[in-house]
Amino acid sequence: MEPWRPSPRNPMDRIDPNTFRFHFPNLLYASGRKLCYLCFQVETGDYFSCDDSDRGVFRNKVHPWARCHAEQCFLSWFRDQYPYRDEYYNVTWFLSWSPCPTCAEEVVEFLEEYRNLTLSIFTSRLYYFWDPNYQEGLCKLWDAGVQLDIMSCDDFKHCWDNFVDHKGMRFQRRNLLKDYDFLAAELQEILR
Repeated sequence: MEPWRPSPRNPMDRIDPNTFRFHFPNLLYASGRKLCYLCFQVETGDYFSCDDSDRGVFRNKVHPWARCHAEQCFLSWFRDQYPYRDEYYNVTWFLSWSPCPTCAEEVVEFLEEYRNLTLSIFTSRLYYFWDPNYQEGLCKLWDAGVQLDIMSCDDFKHCWDNFVDHKGMRFQRRNLLKDYDFLAAELQEILR
């Protein structure tokens, strides 16, 4: 495989604590944070049980000639891992940035393929929340039945425990919720 092509079949198990602390805080403006991380867990079947093989982390691939957003990496990986469209799936994403309009549209199309899939998206930050196209993308997700919310302290702790290679370091919420109230209110306004 060419080095610039996405390798969606290989999600990371965990991310570094410094990567998490830098890329995940609720910030209104997040200078220098051009990467998007998507932590996911997939629960299958009637009881929605989850094991370690059903979770991981994708990061967007940024190459001038071939880009693949983290959401696109997940969708490609999921189609390969779970080809049965009539089974029940409960999927949860924790994103460092909310989806762009193109990814939102692709997710809506994906949900039309997998009609028995429930998707919840918890995002740390809203990407270009003042742009009507980005707002419309979030509304399309909401209208398609996706649960959308800004990451809370409990969500950050869940990510720390399940997606961060913390090597026993204790979770600290310091600076993670800096602009939480504003972002949560803004998201509610967009979805209204």
